[in-house]
Amino acid sequence: MGSIVSFAEPVKARTVRAEAPPRALTTRFLDFWLLGGASVVVWAAMWSMEGLRSAWAVDQHFRNLAVTSLSLALLVNYPHFLMSYKLAYGRGSAFVRVHWWQLLAVPVALVGLFVAVYAYYDVPAESIGPLAATAEFLRGYGVNAQVVVRPRLGEVLLTGAFHLMVFTIGWHYTKQVFGCMMVYAHFDGYPFSASQRRLLRGALFSIWGMSLVDFNLDGTWRAFGAFSYSSFDLPNVLGPLAQVAVVAGFLLVCYRVFYVNHRATGQWPSLNLLVPFVAIYLWWMPLMRQEEFYFLLAPFFHSLQYLAFVFRMEDSRLRGGRRREARATATIVFVLLAGWLAFEFVPTAVDDRLGTFDAWGLYFCFTAAMLFINIHHYFIDNALWRFRDPEVRRLLLD
Repeated sequence: MGSIVSFAEPVKARTVRAEAPPRALTTRFLDFWLLGGASVVVWAAMWSMEGLRSAWAVDQHFRNLAVTSLSLALLVNYPHFLMSYKLAYGRGSAFVRVHWWQLLAVPVALVGLFVAVYAYYDVPAESIGPLAATAEFLRGYGVNAQVVVRPRLGEVLLTGAFHLMVFTIGWHYTKQVFGCMMVYAHFDGYPFSASQRRLLRGALFSIWGMSLVDFNLDGTWRAFGAFSYSSFDLPNVLGPLAQVAVVAGFLLVCYRVFYVNHRATGQWPSLNLLVPFVAIYLWWMPLMRQEEFYFLLAPFFHSLQYLAFVFRMEDSRLRGGRRREARATATIVFVLLAGWLAFEFVPTAVDDRLGTFDAWGLYFCFTAAMLFINIHHYFIDNALWRFRDPEVRRLLLD
């Protein structure tokens, strides 16, 4: 009997360990694809096919992406924005009061900005003294003054809003990748010292800095629908310098984090921890950039990353509750409908009513809604995703 018991106990222990659920946002397999694996595969396919675009069978699929990405936005991009509103404002008035700056002051300021753009759109910009002084200041440093010198004040203010959006998007993308890696380090028990976290954060922020520099080289004119706005004409030497900084950051992380940890513990990072880190370099490095992927699909895959975290939060919140499936379905239907209304139906209906396109050649409300949600999304997430927040730890990490 003693020999049977001593044999049975370790078998039971092994069985329990084998059946213990893996730590993941969805499942380990699906997380790999959501956090960046799918984007790497699609990027590799598009990158490798770039040289075959003279063939109709290849080029038509690249050209169709402009339309395809609009439909994908309805299903993924818009819901990722709207879920941030649900998660933040759904925390209640106490949470909103604590984070009043991000959740109250910023949206009020943005609404004020777009009201001013609408009210003063046709005011001649040359009549605003500070704008002329700013233009002279920029010219003194050889920087493109077209950013602040436009015929109408509304165009100048709207250009500033676009630059603010570009600034916040780069920060937001890199911070999200950092969050992906920290969550999987928690799931995997992978060690990051404080200095290694700072190095990783710095390497990712260098991508954000590179994107700002790259966006503002050559004073390029950018277009959103019928509205065109100019970037700053930064010195061209900053482009390669920013890319060198990014490559140096990548190599330092590989050595000072991944290799040093392996040498100390024998542990390599999991593919799920690595894939968002690798993906963002493929998305944004100019030398690796595939234009259609960069402009149309990188936002889609960024949103897909975000929704993996949303799934974990909502699934944890609803687990064990009554009518879980019905409540989850209602949430999905709500964010799909709300995204379509917020980004497309309501602003275009208001534009038609106000006649903004006939007046200015611009769907003003449509443009303002896109800018407002994109900019505010960064500030919402700044308040929402804090690992020291007890509710985030309970729903996301436990």
